[in-house]
Amino acid sequence: MKLKQLLLFVLCLISLIGSAQNYLPVERASSVKFYINNFGFSTEGSFNGLRGEIYFNPSNLEKSSFEVSVNAASVFTKNRNRDTHLKSLDYFYVDKYPTIYLISKMISKSDQEGFYWFQGNLIIKGVTKEVKFLFSAVQERSGYLFNGNLNINRRDFLVGSGSLVLSNNVQVSINVSTMKK
Repeated sequence: MKLKQLLLFVLCLISLIGSAQNYLPVERASSVKFYINNFGFSTEGSFNGLRGEIYFNPSNLEKSSFEVSVNAASVFTKNRNRDTHLKSLDYFYVDKYPTIYLISKMISKSDQEGFYWFQGNLIIKGVTKEVKFLFSAVQERSGYLFNGNLNINRRDFLVGSGSLVLSNNVQVSINVSTMKK
């Protein structure tokens, strides 16, 4: 009888350890921001509606994965007219493409302690492009804090393709706080 109880306890413990690697983004403690030059001035914006699922285990990166998204209609630049224009067909076309996705293909260790490489797809306005960037992972009490920056060309995603006063280069800053699922 004690052997059965011990076996059951060990199986429960193994299942808890295995599931402890699944995380959900905590939107209120996370941010997705972008920076772009517009008329030669740096303009900052952000997105809300962060959703997704993250499996992260630094000891088993081959099985680690990130599938996160933001609500494209939540674009916010502190300028109501600009935000409305960014939601239109010329830019994010949120009526047809309401979600921006970031989906990993591979997570690998970098040479720097606590830093990893993300390689995967960024999907904006129905266009999928492969991206690779360095990110940090700091373990917290309830999960992880992931921080990364990537540079993209807005024209690759057909965003504002007709604009002559908007830089093609966009810096994206992703800070995701997670909790165990």
